[in-house]
This record gives sequence, C-alpha cells and structure tokens, in this order.
Amino acid sequence: MTTRLCSILVCLTALMATGCGGGSSSSGGAVTKATSSAPTHAWFYDADGAQVARMQFHYPDELTIDVQLNSVGPDMAWGTVDDTSHPYLQCQYISAPTPLLRYPDLFFHGMAESPTGATGLAVLGLSNYGPMKCPVRSGRRLQQESGYVTGLFMPAFDFSYSYSINAELEHFGGTATEVINYEFDGLDTTVAEILALSEFTTTNIDLETVDEPDLPAIVDHTQTNAVIYDAEQRPLSIDLAADSSWTAVLDEYCMEADPIAVSLKLLRGCSSAHQTRSYRYLGNSVEQDTQRYNGSTSADLYTNTATRLADRVIIHPGTADAGPESGRYYDSYFFNASEQVTAMVRSSYGEDGIWGTVDDRPETVESYHYDGSGRLSEVEYLGSIALSYRYYSDGKLKQVDQFHVESDVPWRRTLLSYRQGAPAKITVQSREADENDGYVLQTRIVMAFAPSEEKWPKLFSPVPLIPEYRMPPSIDDLMRFQPIR
Repeated sequence: MTTRLCSILVCLTALMATGCGGGSSSSGGAVTKATSSAPTHAWFYDADGAQVARMQFHYPDELTIDVQLNSVGPDMAWGTVDDTSHPYLQCQYISAPTPLLRYPDLFFHGMAESPTGATGLAVLGLSNYGPMKCPVRSGRRLQQESGYVTGLFMPAFDFSYSYSINAELEHFGGTATEVINYEFDGLDTTVAEILALSEFTTTNIDLETVDEPDLPAIVDHTQTNAVIYDAEQRPLSIDLAADSSWTAVLDEYCMEADPIAVSLKLLRGCSSAHQTRSYRYLGNSVEQDTQRYNGSTSADLYTNTATRLADRVIIHPGTADAGPESGRYYDSYFFNASEQVTAMVRSSYGEDGIWGTVDDRPETVESYHYDGSGRLSEVEYLGSIALSYRYYSDGKLKQVDQFHVESDVPWRRTLLSYRQGAPAKITVQSREADENDGYVLQTRIVMAFAPSEEKWPKLFSPVPLIPEYRMPPSIDDLMRFQPIR
C-alpha cells in the first residue's frame, strides 16, 4: 500500500527557495529579491579527507545539461595517467508544456519490494524508481538521458556502468501514453551474485522450485504507461507494462512457484512485468484498485482507500464503505490546523483476529514536529529521532542531521548556505560507524551553485545531498494516492 507519496527534494527546496522569514541571505544582510541557482562544481572526499573526484556542470543551451566527472587514480595524485574522466550525466530536453509522467518503473519497483532485490538495487547504486537523474523542468520535456554510475558514492562497493534512457510521451487531453526505453552497458552483475550477498530465512517455502537464472540482475527494458484522465485531470486508470528478457522468466515461474520464492530467488515480484491501477473519487475518499499479475497472467486484485476526516487521513485495505477495520491494519496520518501531517500511526488487531479487544495495537511509526514558525524541526521513527532541522534567522534551511536508531550522535550532516535567497553551497559531512563519542564529522561532498536565470522547480543534484526519506507527506499527496516523481 502506498504510504510514501512525497518527494523530499520538492518539500525541502520549497523551504530553501522561499523560507519562512523572507529572502535575505544567510549572513543576515538586507532583504533582496530571491534568485534561482544551479550547481556548477562539486568536490568529493574520502574518509581520510583526500579529494577523490570532481564534478563540473555545463548548461550549453536551455535544453541541455552536461555533467562531467573526473576521478583521481590509485596513485591518489591528480594530473597523472591513471586519472579518469567520464560524462556522468547528459540531459536533453525538448520544449513542451507537459513533462514526462514518470510513474514508478515496475522493473525496479518490483525489485525494491523483494528483500534480495532491494539488496541488488543498493549494491548497484539504483533506487526503486531506476537511474533517472535528470530534473523535471517547467516548459521542457526530457527526451534523452545518458548517465554513468559508479561506486564512488557508495563506500565498500566497486562498480561502474553506463546507461541511456530514451523517452516519448503522447498526450491528448484525457489520455496519455509514455514509453521509456532503458539500455545498460557494463552492468553484468548476476542474480546469483546478488543472492550471495543476501541473507534470508524462510519457513514452509519450497525455494528449490525456483532456480535463479543465469541472467544479469538488471537488463535492458522498456516500460509503457497508458493513462486515462477524468475532466479534472485526475487519473482514472493507469496501465504499467514492462518488457524485457525477464518477462518470459516471470511467466514461467510465477505460474508454478510460490510468489515468495520468486521474490527471494528472482529478486523481483511477479507483478513487476505488468500492473494496472484504477481510481474512484467518492467525496472525501479515493479508492484505488491494483490488478497484480503472475507474469503476464492476471492474478490478485487489491483495493485500498484513502479517506480524509477532520483531523486525519486514513489509508486502509478495502473499499470506503467497508471502513478501515475491514482489514488487519490501517494507517492514520494525523494533521494539525495548518494541515501539516504530524504523525503516521499504524493500527492492527492482535492474535485473536478481532477488532476492539485488548490486544489491538496502535503504533506510532513516524512523528513530525514543527517549530513555532511551522517549519519541520524533527522526524521520529519508532520513537527515535531520525532527522533534525535547523534554520537561519530568515527561515531558510541551514542544517539537516541524520541519526541511527541506536545513537544520538548524527552520522550525516548537511549544511546549506545561500546567495540572494538561492542555494550557494551545500556541504555533506559524515562519520565512520564507530562507538567513539568523540566523533569527528568529515566533509565528503561540497557542491557549489551559481545564479541561474531559470526558475528550477526543485533543487537539481544528480548525487544525494539532502536526506530522501521519512519526509511528511502532504494531505494532497495522500489523497492523490498515486506517487508521481
């Protein structure tokens, strides 16, 4: 069930770009008109403080982005023959009023839902939405992306490969069809190699019914998204279909074997080749039907409902008429008078399988705290601080700290500075995973920004700078029910 529907970069960039206290710079100067900015350079450092890579950003015209990555060689001396240079990211746009739809890619989304598949995505530097790094831009539609993935940004992993994405979108008022083609070069990690890195145990599941094929974990593939809208441009139906050499493999195993065995041994779920979703808008409720497939053969149909009440949005299995207690659990997103989500509470019944008895259990999974100006100040996960935020006097985001559950010492800190209201520099610091209370945060990434005439709709960075998890969703996100990147 969809519970994470908010993009953190959109939320945080709203804080950085507009703030809550005007448009002055972080140094406390006079209030000036806020300008936009775009990254120009980035520097990357290892745990010993040595610079190991540099990134340069170029914008040759209004429809092109080029990012070059230069890395130092094993001799750790710049300007020698073992230095390397790669085109890290190239984005080519066309002028168009409608951007790509960017619905989740089933190939990667299906892997993310498998314990072993999630391991594979992490090892290969991929997210559950795939490798797409080019930003969504107003008045432009992404047509082609080429990129380079490296273990440089993932300690303990040594890998590199290239990819290219070609995208097409046809939009005719009430319908839209999006086709995205992925091609990979140098990505040959096999399923067996991923399984060797994973540890999992099961009971009463015959894993021997599935033999991991001698296929790369990631292969070239195409996903086609066909969407039908209502008069208010809300999706009525979405058909997601992925096609690759994995399609036939899933057809074979998903009809014969336990879906859990498929998920564990093939790194992806049975519905990762095809999935359809339909929506019904019923006053304060939205119902979503998800048709899952065993390979290409239709299987289970799941219905989930989001309902807005006076102080919360409830998301639960089943229809709106059945109510939240029609299933084993439901999630409640509480919000305050400013319509900011303050907590996500999961309610479930106990071993007796009956609601309204003493073993019912409400559990606060996430809590979101705001300061007196309505700015996000802390995020708790299962009662422990996961993220904390500090701001400049003008209301702009100054610092984000990330914490492990077992420690009250941040393991990662992000620092931001501004120029005329727009980001000027972002610094990412981290520390080694040790128990030393006298920890030292070391600079790992510094990215510099320059003024830009274009108003970027969100912060553009092809490498992770701001924490991308556990942000509070908005009420609109929850009621939209369909994550769109």
